Amino acid sequence: KLAQDELKEHGCVKCHELDKKKVGPSFKDVSAKYKGKKVDEAMAGMKGKPVHKSVLQKATDSSLKVMLEWVQKQ
Repeated sequence: KLAQDELKEHGCVKCHELDKKKVGPSFKDVSAKYKGKKVDEAMAGMKGKPVHKSVLQKATDSSLKVMLEWVQKQ
């Protein structure tokens, strides 16, 4: 499954867009925040945000990894 499909399926695009702030920061801003960090560090950062609780309940770690790897490349 493509990362963009995962992002839609798990509701990420309700709050995030590629290059502009919506409810949450843009994917490009998230990418800048985690630039040079390992995906595991980005996952830990995401898991620390209470707002992501519903996403984390549905998404597997492998899905999160796919999504965050894509975000980090933006």
